[in-house]
Amino acid sequence: MNIGKCFAVFCAVFLFLTMTVGCVTPGTKTTVTSGQGGPSIDEAQAVAYNGPKARIAVARFKDKTHKNWKWWTSEIGDGMADQLVTALFNTNRFIVLERQTLGDVLSEQDLGASGRIRKDTAAPIGEIEGAELLVVGAVTEFEGAASGAGGGIGGFGKGILGGIMGGYKKAHMAIDLRVIDTRTSRIVAATSVEGEATDVNLGGLVAGWGGSGALAGGLGGWKNTPTEKALRICIKEAVQFVVSKTPQTYYHHGGNAPAPASPSPSVGGETVIVKPASLNVRTGPGTKYAIVTGVRGGDRLSVLEQSGGWIRVRTDSGKEGWVSSGFTKPAN
Repeated sequence: MNIGKCFAVFCAVFLFLTMTVGCVTPGTKTTVTSGQGGPSIDEAQAVAYNGPKARIAVARFKDKTHKNWKWWTSEIGDGMADQLVTALFNTNRFIVLERQTLGDVLSEQDLGASGRIRKDTAAPIGEIEGAELLVVGAVTEFEGAASGAGGGIGGFGKGILGGIMGGYKKAHMAIDLRVIDTRTSRIVAATSVEGEATDVNLGGLVAGWGGSGALAGGLGGWKNTPTEKALRICIKEAVQFVVSKTPQTYYHHGGNAPAPASPSPSVGGETVIVKPASLNVRTGPGTKYAIVTGVRGGDRLSVLEQSGGWIRVRTDSGKEGWVSSGFTKPAN
């Protein structure tokens, strides 16, 4: 084929790519669909966080793509969950509980209870923390890292067209995400995130909240491919959503708080019942104080003392703090 014919074929190929694929310029695309309310993602990211945390766990991701070709394994599901766990931990807003290797933790505790481990170093049984929130994810759309590899789109075969098409790579992934209250099984927040990539330049996705660290589990085959980039985009958008949409009432573990003011004591011994669906228990008598824990409607609280319109209470779990008396009623 002479140079003139080669140039004509190249022009035809370029026109074909423009019409059928859209463009061949590398890039990315992200989409987030979510409900309204709560702080925006930008507002959540702008704060250097050092306050109370929420207890959260991540379940293994599931495949709901209904693909005719087999691409999914349980190791991939575990790997995606591990990526999200790492990203959530890096936000410093959550006490992230390990669930993917929980069996190994239980085995270590059983070994300690067997008497074969020195007693003062053995991991005790009954100390594993429960999660208040559970993140459940499912992959609903997936397209692999290469389009037209090995002969191009539409069966054009080898040669100039096959070479150009074989070099064009694209990956697309969509994930449905739900945050569930483990006490009630209610869905606290839900969203759908999408990631699309036509190159392998990870940029800032490998730092911060974007799923830093190496690909885990069965994800190793995606390393340095557009599929890795599409996955990291999804993880980044997912963790930003969880941070910005988790209700404030779940953030009540630890954190820095101002010292409470000295209250006017009153006689304790009373029991009150929480009236609203949820109520924050704080370190002092006022909304400026940090949240110690959260209680739910119908919970009984023991009254320890009173200061103005606030009462210091003790929950059934033994935690103490202040609640507004207007949100409680006498148990008797």
